[in-house]
Amino acid sequence: MCPQFRQFLRLEESKVLVSKTKHIQIKKIIYIYFGFLIVFSFFGKSYGNVVQEDYFFEVQFGNLIVGKAEVSLINDEKKILVKAKTKTAGFLNTFFEYQGELSSWSIKNREAWKPHKFSTNGFFKNKNRFSELSWDKDNSVSYKINPVLDLKEVYDVDQSSLKNVMDPLTSIINVIENIKNTKSCDQSFKIFDGRRRYDLKIKSLGKENLKNDRPKSFSGNATICGVKMIPIGGHRLNSKWKPKEDKFRDFKIYFGKTSSGLLFPVRMNLERWFGTVVVRLINKNM
Repeated sequence: MCPQFRQFLRLEESKVLVSKTKHIQIKKIIYIYFGFLIVFSFFGKSYGNVVQEDYFFEVQFGNLIVGKAEVSLINDEKKILVKAKTKTAGFLNTFFEYQGELSSWSIKNREAWKPHKFSTNGFFKNKNRFSELSWDKDNSVSYKINPVLDLKEVYDVDQSSLKNVMDPLTSIINVIENIKNTKSCDQSFKIFDGRRRYDLKIKSLGKENLKNDRPKSFSGNATICGVKMIPIGGHRLNSKWKPKEDKFRDFKIYFGKTSSGLLFPVRMNLERWFGTVVVRLINKNM
């Protein structure tokens, strides 16, 4: 079989896999993945007491690049501000064109980070939707979303489950602090993003020497954190996802160090029934 024909078959297989996922809200995948990844990168260029940096991630499904994100972040030791733009890319746009923005504001409280504000704004299937959340000094959350949850499609979010919740970005910032201080990923959180309420569990899975498997991607030693999400509310009524069967190795985030010694998210792998999704940090300057 000639190389050109094998390449053609691989491309066609990727197209079939994409079409099989049509009933999955691909925007949720991109939103959740970047939600986990972008906040790890809260170190960068220093301007006095302020750290500011821009980052670029790519999402790969099969042989195709299906999503991209550009992230701007400012950290002044007491607060972290994150703004991100995500969008589908390439062949996936034929079926599920999506673009959105995400914003987060976290505040340092002694050794822990607390949520202050969190918002998302996305455009999918010719419809706009947004979520806005804020926390008071007692860590009580208030929020508004549009449109409201469609209870014919998703489970309701019980208001009693919203005590001591935080947004996904602030939770991961706390994981980074834990890795820095204890060399361990192990933590758990109650997460709420305005539409979904779930418990997040993160576990250390050791280390690995990553190879540069794509141009401008990371190579070197990396710490691996496994992730589990336990749905509480807002998840779909009819879904092939079976969270009780998930393993920590199904959802892995890799942390490597740059040449200056800074901890960084360099890759993420998600294994699902429809295939493997890989998110990579891309060095645009290479």
